[in-house]
Amino acid sequence: MTRQATGMAPTSFRLAMSREELRDGFVCVMLRSYTADAYFQRLDALFIDERFKFVLHQLPYWWSYPWAWTKRLMGNYLRFIIIAGRLLRSVEDDTLRSRYRQQFLRVVGARGFEPHILFIYAIKVAMHYHYAALARAMAQVDDGNGSMPNAGRSFSRRKQPTEAQALAS
Repeated sequence: MTRQATGMAPTSFRLAMSREELRDGFVCVMLRSYTADAYFQRLDALFIDERFKFVLHQLPYWWSYPWAWTKRLMGNYLRFIIIAGRLLRSVEDDTLRSRYRQQFLRVVGARGFEPHILFIYAIKVAMHYHYAALARAMAQVDDGNGSMPNAGRSFSRRKQPTEAQALAS
C-alpha cells in the first residue's frame, strides 16, 4: 500500500551531508563517547556522585521477607565478583584492565554496602568493553567501497555462513 493510498503525505528530505560524512561523524561520536574517560565520567556521575538508587530495593516488601532480602544481597555480591573477575581476566590491554580495576575499587569504596549497585556497575563496565571494541571496529572503514565492517551491522541481520560455506572457505 502506498503512502498516498493511506492518506499519508510522502516524505522527502535530503541529507545536508554526504553518506560518508554522516558515517564518519557517527563513528567519531562513538569513538569519543566510548573513551574510558568519557564513559566512566558519565557512569560515575550517575552511580557515585548522584548516588543512583533502584526503587525495587527500597520497597517495603523486603521488610516482610528478610531471608529473601539476604539471599538477594548475597547473590548480587557474588554476581559482582564473578563479572568483575571474568572481565579483569579477559581484558588483554594492561592499561584498560588497570582502569577497570580502578573503577571497581572506586565503586566498592563508594557503595560497597549496596550489592545491587555493584552488580549493575560491573555490567556497565563490561558494556564499556563491548561498546569501545565495537566503536574501534566501526572506525575501520573499507577503503575500497567506503563501507563499515560487519561490526557496524546489526547481528540480527547478519547472515551466518552455513556449514558447507564454512567448510569451503
